[in-house]
Amino acid sequence: MQELRTDRLILDAPREADIEAVLAACQDPETQRWIPLPSPYTRENAEYFVRSYCPHGLASGRYIVWALREGRTAPLAGVIEVRADEAPGSASLGCWSVPAARGRGLFREGLIAVTRHALDPHGLGFTRLRWEHLLGNAASGRLAAAAGFAFDAGTAHTVEFRGERRPAVLGVLSRDGVLG
Repeated sequence: MQELRTDRLILDAPREADIEAVLAACQDPETQRWIPLPSPYTRENAEYFVRSYCPHGLASGRYIVWALREGRTAPLAGVIEVRADEAPGSASLGCWSVPAARGRGLFREGLIAVTRHALDPHGLGFTRLRWEHLLGNAASGRLAAAAGFAFDAGTAHTVEFRGERRPAVLGVLSRDGVLG
């Protein structure tokens, strides 16, 4: 996994020491409100995420999960995932943060670094990135828009979320800057 750096962040692989932070973040009511995580989220879920899910994605080449930190030994601020879509050259992104990291611009900075790497022909090499969030999750929409994702009113649709259909919106960022 390629480590990414910004002015304030190191983005690297989730590690064993992150399990408690993953557990706390994924139990947070605001995270549970918007992210399709197991509910209740248990310590076993957090251990699986760090020990199995993240390494499997990297090994399979299907997805990569970066941990955001404000320094090499700093605690986990959250994660950003890039997952290859079925369409060639396309990937979907998602993230969640620990509550203390919200509202500080860390995820804007981290997401810009990840999208640049994902679209770079010498990085992950994708040509198109997708960002989907539930309608009403204004913070997610602002974050994606700040990173360059374009949202078209015609992209509203519904998704399955915890057994019910919920409205969602889709944003797109492409290497050439054209929506679509």
